[in-house]
Amino acid sequence: MANNDAVTTPAAEARAMNISLVVGVCMLAAKWVAYVLTGSIAIFSDAAESVVHIIAVVFAWRALRIMHRPPDEDHHFGHEKIGFMSAAIEGGLIILAAGVILWTAIDKLMTGVTLERIGIGSAITAGAGAINALLGWYLVRTGRQEHSLVIVANGKHILTDAWTSAGAVIGLLLATSTGWLWLDPVMAIIFGLNIIREGRSLISASVDGLMDKTNPVLEQTVRTILDAFAAKYGLTHHRLRLRESGPRVHIDYHVQVPDDMSVLEAHALATELEESIAAAMPKHAEVISHIEPTTQPDGHR
Repeated sequence: MANNDAVTTPAAEARAMNISLVVGVCMLAAKWVAYVLTGSIAIFSDAAESVVHIIAVVFAWRALRIMHRPPDEDHHFGHEKIGFMSAAIEGGLIILAAGVILWTAIDKLMTGVTLERIGIGSAITAGAGAINALLGWYLVRTGRQEHSLVIVANGKHILTDAWTSAGAVIGLLLATSTGWLWLDPVMAIIFGLNIIREGRSLISASVDGLMDKTNPVLEQTVRTILDAFAAKYGLTHHRLRLRESGPRVHIDYHVQVPDDMSVLEAHALATELEESIAAAMPKHAEVISHIEPTTQPDGHR
């Protein structure tokens, strides 16, 4: 088995989550003040998103600490899959928050809307939204660089929070400029539906990871290397399998060598091939070759 560079310490991920938590608490305080000042249901929906964000960060932070533990006697393949579970939980919390937003907005549409101090409330919300947009971009970028679905999920969640802030401000401005106060809860409903879409996307990505869905780009890269290596040495290969788990990609395949090739020669070729594949992967790779003779019972091919 060949491994490329060992998994790096999650310093960048830990820093990202710390920043996310601190900013999340500050944004929640600012949005709650804006909601109390204005009574806007759109701003309330924005604040509700921030509550969910803080809860999700706590789950994500714990998941990161577990995810980077090395394999042990009870977890031979490591602990990376908890990252998919964390992202699924965050997606579920996002959908839960959206449900609260939709329920509250519909209630306001039925009972009536009252808005106050629109100017200062809009300014606070707009500022919070801008900060969250920058934070979300930073988290998504960091998560993709570190191959961490946990960080990417948190970043996408915060970007939906930023969109909710933008919708709240737009709703307030439209409501006050037209006198149609019902536009405030309507905007909350629109962005609540968008939040549900984002939550479903996170859950879908998590399910794909837990179900070991292959990465077609990485799979094609491995297949190209296998084909070229087999042609060079007159070998054949089959049963390529690839799955991703957090910062790792696991690859295994079968290589058929001439019947008269010595174990030493076959091992040397297998090692060369494994190292070539591991070097071509954009993340830590565990590559396993299964060596077989060219002639063997069909049931084992």
